[in-house]
Amino acid sequence: MVLENPENDDPGLLVQEIVRRIVRDTSKMAVSFTPELDVRPDLLGNFVGGQSYWSPQGVPVTSASGDPLYPLMQIRCTDPNIPGYPTQGLLQFLIGTDIMYGCDLSADYDSEVDNDNRCVRYIPEAPSVLDNSEIVRLPHIGTDSDPDLHTPFCSNFHGCALRPELIEDPVSHECDEFEPAYESVIAEFDPAVISAAESALGDLEQEVMDQLNVVSPGSWFQMGGHPVFTQSDIREDYDDELVLLKMDSYDDVLMWGDSGCANFLIRREDLARLDFSHVLYAWDCL
Repeated sequence: MVLENPENDDPGLLVQEIVRRIVRDTSKMAVSFTPELDVRPDLLGNFVGGQSYWSPQGVPVTSASGDPLYPLMQIRCTDPNIPGYPTQGLLQFLIGTDIMYGCDLSADYDSEVDNDNRCVRYIPEAPSVLDNSEIVRLPHIGTDSDPDLHTPFCSNFHGCALRPELIEDPVSHECDEFEPAYESVIAEFDPAVISAAESALGDLEQEVMDQLNVVSPGSWFQMGGHPVFTQSDIREDYDDELVLLKMDSYDDVLMWGDSGCANFLIRREDLARLDFSHVLYAWDCL
């Protein structure tokens, strides 16, 4: 297949067409969550952060040492939902309060089952109303708290609701899938057209990456779709791993180190079994 209208020598139009085809070939369904900073968290809904969360019998989730894990985010799986992911109940993400926020950079999927300093908890059936005895209140970790307690949340942030929306998420250039997708699309064009564009632009691939960033939905918090990395792709086999949650740094809400991002990745077979004990949790920054 060659470029439509090959007589057109506008390299900008070529970049747009390459990006369109990469989006076509790589987009995955996802749920994007937008913070509603002025809306208080609903402990039975979608929310990020906060001083309290709900737990049966009001018992906080703790590490083996007895330290409470801190509520990072909760997803209500009922609506909207995407194929292959839970369609009911709640997913809760809790992290440790050490300097790495409960992350073990040496962990893999199998060893994560032994990491008690983070937790992904699935609650298949959520009640319609909470009793006060089920609400766990943890101290807000901010500038005046114990200096040995750490979270990625900004000190003046006390949690907010999240507005979900279905999106189509194309691959980003930070993912290993980008390069084969780019090469596959480039092969669809006349080599002379590609060569002329390279001469005119200097770096065609960089132009494509820049334009792909422009057209991508730019979700800050997301379930499904593609992960996001600031340094390099940490996955070994991206064909069999799904994004349970990705969280980018977001001004006035949370900051992963120096403008970093976090990913919670799960193997397809584990998600099908609703087994969240092997979720790979990692974050990196600039």
